Order: sequence, then structure tokens, then C-alpha cells
Amino acid sequence: MTTNQYMSAEELGIQNYLCVLPYGEESENGVTNWTAEDLKPYQYYLVNDVAIDSMFKGLIFNPICGRENHFIYPMYSDFGILAEKEDWKLALKRIFMENYNFDAAASNTADGKKTDIWVTIPYPFFTQTNFGEVKGENINFKTEEHRFLAVTWWIDKFLSKWKKSKQLHKKLTFQGFVWPRASIDGRDEDLVKQVTAYIRQNGLLSLWLQQYGSTGCVEWKEFGFDAACTHPNFYGSTGPDFSWIANSTVFAQYYHIGMQITFGKGLLYKENHLLDYLNYGVYNEYMNKSLLVFQFPNQTMREIYQNHPNEYAYLYSFIQKAYTPIYPTAAFPL
Repeated sequence: MTTNQYMSAEELGIQNYLCVLPYGEESENGVTNWTAEDLKPYQYYLVNDVAIDSMFKGLIFNPICGRENHFIYPMYSDFGILAEKEDWKLALKRIFMENYNFDAAASNTADGKKTDIWVTIPYPFFTQTNFGEVKGENINFKTEEHRFLAVTWWIDKFLSKWKKSKQLHKKLTFQGFVWPRASIDGRDEDLVKQVTAYIRQNGLLSLWLQQYGSTGCVEWKEFGFDAACTHPNFYGSTGPDFSWIANSTVFAQYYHIGMQITFGKGLLYKENHLLDYLNYGVYNEYMNKSLLVFQFPNQTMREIYQNHPNEYAYLYSFIQKAYTPIYPTAAFPL
């Protein structure tokens, strides 16, 4: 059943404006563990390094790798060594380190306020045949039963640590888990359904950050997710052009999902690509009506605050639903 409107944060009972935070050795933005100072320009709008208002209300901690060159995140699996149990445990340990990550987010959260927290699940690569021992089993990810066993073991370990970390509960609300791949093909369908059911049994939410046009994106509800947000695949310099932003909004409204906004650095990204995302957010109404997830590939908000103050201010005004379209851009010439 379609609704012809974006999914909203309100209907999920969560805070809007989520931001993905890659962490671990060799993360794309160079952050192994997030400090309170690192997170300050994410959680607050800064002027002269003074916090004057809130920014992102939800943070998604996304483990990229454990040990050096042992990649957990599927996008980088071809560039190093397959992650093992030790790497999954290290990703978990880092989340709960004193003065970092969750603890840093909590220390930045003002008294009487709460920050929503999400965590991306490690992905069990099919080619990993020697993951390690879990519950008396030598885990081989060629076996779907073993893949599910490893993922639920990690979820259980996380939830156990979260339950014991009572000092965080006053400032942080753990909302749920994020599936790690942007597409879901036949090899993962049954696993995803089992994992999302397991998450729901634990009273938590499951979120999928998909790509517009990716395998399985239409069937997101059938996989058991509570929410999905689509990435328009627009980067500026390579790949699909800006029309994919508009096309993805039609898709998002028809299938009742949220949107992703990307502001990246590097060869893929063209100057002013952020403005195209923000401008369309006004004209296609996702600024006011959609669940929104932000990603900042190859840079941090600290870098944006210091090196791109205009864009930093635009992001803040967009979150405040006060952004006014700016020209010229690729999609909106003078």
C-alpha cells in the first residue's frame, strides 16, 4: 500500500535529522573514535566556536573496520582483509569507550535533552569462511545459519553493554540498528528478514539506508524494516545527474520512505552539489516533511565549519526549516 508522502520521524517516534558517523581504523574521514570536541559541530550550531543552537538530533555510528586493513563495512571489503570476530568485538568495544563515541555524545547533550543513537550492524561477508567461534560453532559465512548466529550474537553483546551503561541513559536514547548494505539481493533477503524480526523482538527499530534504484529498494517493507531513506546517487562530477534527486523524491513519496542528503569531498563531488540537495529539499518538500539522514563523505563537520562556513550555515538553516534556495547550481541556473 502506498501513501504518496514521505516517511516522517514523528510517525516513528524518533527525533529527525540523523547523521552518519564512520569510525574505526581507516575510516573515510580519518576518525577512529569520536571525541566530544569532534562531535560538537554535529550536535550544535557553532558561531565563533560557541554553541548557540542544536543541529543533528540523531547519530548513526557506522563501524568501517576493526584492526588495520580488516574492513567491516561492505563498501570497502575488496580493499583489505575480511573482518573476523576480533574485529567485530573491537567495533563494539570502541562504541562504549570512556570519553569517546557514545560517551562523547552524552557529554555534549544538554541537561534535560536526549540524543538519539543508532548503530550499523557489521556485515557477514559470504567469502569469510573462518570468522571465529560463536556459541560453540566455528562460523563459516557460506552458511546462512552461521551468518544469522554471528549477527544476533553481536546485537546481543551490544544490548548487554548498553543495558550496563546506565550512565548514558539519561542523555542518550538508543533507537535501533541500521542495515549495512545499500542494496539487498537474493543472497541477503532471508537473512535481512530474520535480523529485522530479531530487532523488533527486542523492542527496537531497524533502518535501511538504501540507494535509489538499488536491488530490493521497492520491497523495503517486505524485508521487515521500520524505516528506509533513499540516496539519490547524485554526486555532481560523476554518475547520474541532478535529475536523480527529483526522481528519487517521487519514488520516496510513492513508497513512503525518507531521504538522504550528501555533502562530500573529493573527485566524485562537484562544487555546489550540496545546494542542489538543499534547493530540491524546498521545492520537493522533503525539508519540511521527510525523515532525513545526512552523510559527509571524506570530511567532518569540524572541517565544514572551519573551511565551508557558508555551507555549514546552510545546513543549519535547512535543519531549522528556514533555508531559502540559493543560485546558481547545476540544477538551478540563474
